[in-house]
Amino acid sequence: MAWLTLAAQLPLALPPGSSFPDVRGLFSPDDMPAYVQMAEINRFVPTRTTFRPDGTVQGCTSEGSSGDAQLDRLTCAIIERRAKAEPAKWIDGSPAYAVIRVPISWTIGGPASEGELRKAYPPDLELLVSQLPAHHRTASLALVVAVDPSGRVVGCNERPKSTTRDQAKSLPELVPIACEHLIKEFTATPAHDAAGYPVRSVQTASVVFTTTR
Repeated sequence: MAWLTLAAQLPLALPPGSSFPDVRGLFSPDDMPAYVQMAEINRFVPTRTTFRPDGTVQGCTSEGSSGDAQLDRLTCAIIERRAKAEPAKWIDGSPAYAVIRVPISWTIGGPASEGELRKAYPPDLELLVSQLPAHHRTASLALVVAVDPSGRVVGCNERPKSTTRDQAKSLPELVPIACEHLIKEFTATPAHDAAGYPVRSVQTASVVFTTTR
């Protein structure tokens, strides 16, 4: 966890905006397996979906188990069957692999709480600050980062507003600060091509700001 004060906006290398589908929208209540519903236990599958430079799905995997291996496989199977995306673009505008990382919630009796989601899928970086704009106590940012084949973050931007439901959409002043720290402190898992070689990619990432007060 990092301690910092809010700084002025800094110039950063930003990848052009790519349209990232929100894979959570691929699921419906009818997808809930009967045995999961009967068990009445909330499950969270932290998915990682890789798209080829042409926008087709290369594959999906779980970045951590929900505690139900069968449900983990089903979740990725649904994503692989239904997901599609516009081709992602690298910093220079050329085609790139895309990686979407998001938890899929299988919950009983209502949506998952912010606390449940945070526990199931911790942010990539948590920053502790003395205060936040507009009297917020916490703020979650959904970002897009350009990742080179070694996993180094070389560009960063806010994820397009039309594809995310995160509360920090109204706090754009936090984006350059979050991006600065991701570039300096975060190492991503690189994407791999069909032959298994690491390749550059555009990936989703998350940063949470929390106040000390």
